[in-house]
Amino acid sequence: MKNIILAPFSNSDIRDWPAEHYGALIGCLLDRVEHDRTICVVGTASQRLRANDVVRPHPADRVFNDCGRLSWAALVEELKGAGCVIGNNSGIAHLSGSFGVPTVCVFGGSHQRAEWRPLGDNVILVSRAIGCSPCQLDHNSQSPYDRACLRLIEPAVVADAVMLAMARKTDRAIRQIAGVQQAGF
Repeated sequence: MKNIILAPFSNSDIRDWPAEHYGALIGCLLDRVEHDRTICVVGTASQRLRANDVVRPHPADRVFNDCGRLSWAALVEELKGAGCVIGNNSGIAHLSGSFGVPTVCVFGGSHQRAEWRPLGDNVILVSRAIGCSPCQLDHNSQSPYDRACLRLIEPAVVADAVMLAMARKTDRAIRQIAGVQQAGF
C-alpha cells in the first residue's frame, strides 16, 4: 500500500494551512483509509519540532515524522511512489503534481490560484476565496483577518479531496466540495 505524504510547511508562513488542521486531517484520514496505509510528514530538519506536534496524537505505527530524515533524492523517490501528497502552495505540491501523483494542495489567498497553483492532471486545489484575496502579503503577522482564507478550510473537506484524489476521481472541471472552491483546472 502506498504512503500518504503530508508536507505541512512551506517557506512562507502566510501560505501554511494551520498545523492543528493538519493534525485533524491525519485523524480523518486514519479513519477512512486502509489500516496498512501509513502517513509520512515531510519537511526540513528545522521543521521537525513543529511536525512532532502534528503527529504526536496519532498512532506511531501509522504516522511518521520524517522531517529532516530524507535526502532530497530520497524525498523525490518517496513523492513519485506516494498514494497521495497533501501540502500547501509549496515546492512539494508542485513537484508531486508534475509527477502525476494524486496531489491535494491547500491553497491560501496570498497568491492568484490560476497563476501559482501546482500543475498536473491529478492535482486537486482546495481553497477558500474571501474578499481580500489575493492579498499578496508575505507574513502571517500582516494578515488583518488571521489568514481566514486558510483557517476556514475544514480538515474534513481536505480529507474528502484526498479520497477523491486517491480514487483518481479528478478531472479538469471546477467542482464544489462542501462549500470550498476546488479547482482541477
